[in-house]
Amino acid sequence: MRSKNDKPARGSVEHLSRLLMLSLAGCAFMPMSHAGMLAKLTAALPDVPAPPQGEAQWVAASMRMNGLPMTLKTFQSRLDPDRVFDHYESLAHRWGRSEFRRTANGTHRLLAIRSVSHVITIEARATIGGCEGTITVSGLPESATAPGRTAFPHPPTAQVVSRQEYEDAGIEAEHLSFVSQRTVVVEAEAFAGELLRAGWQILRQQSMERRGRGVVIEAQYGSQQALVTFQPDSSERARTAIVVVWRKS
Repeated sequence: MRSKNDKPARGSVEHLSRLLMLSLAGCAFMPMSHAGMLAKLTAALPDVPAPPQGEAQWVAASMRMNGLPMTLKTFQSRLDPDRVFDHYESLAHRWGRSEFRRTANGTHRLLAIRSVSHVITIEARATIGGCEGTITVSGLPESATAPGRTAFPHPPTAQVVSRQEYEDAGIEAEHLSFVSQRTVVVEAEAFAGELLRAGWQILRQQSMERRGRGVVIEAQYGSQQALVTFQPDSSERARTAIVVVWRKS
């Protein structure tokens, strides 16, 4: 079970947090007897507590990235990153045999703790009052798979490059990233056509006002909802990057 001291995520906490609040807003946790397979997989992962002199908030209690089950929290602490890392390394020693690695990337510090069955990744950034960051717990990276297929309607010209799955309170969602060698306008029309043929209703299809050349589509199929955005790929302007937030149930 999750710690009673952990709070539901709220507010804006980086891109993934905003995504989850869009697709899973208003959810409360359910007993594991009512949970789906993904929730049962992530329940087997250790529940890492908040650091001393701090608190943690759930962002995703049950998610999967390209087949790799994981959980994600944000945290705040009055301790600096080094003391927070010292605390978690001490905990890991008590949990059993583990390997540790600390790295730095600009203002962000990273601690990776690897055991025989899982990896804990703690990212921290110093603040005026201490530090803030994220706690990710996952299976071993080598168990991750290719993005695989998705049931979300899409044209064959769009290739799946990343697939994230979420489950909370009986609600399932996917976050999908595609790339296409066709233009934004052409690919948006192709997606809209696939959605309509699959029985979806297009609620909105329009250009992005502030980002130029982008297109957004909102669609609904019964209780399912989807937000699809199309933009020129920043790494290769001739192709299109597509992001889908799909609330499946």
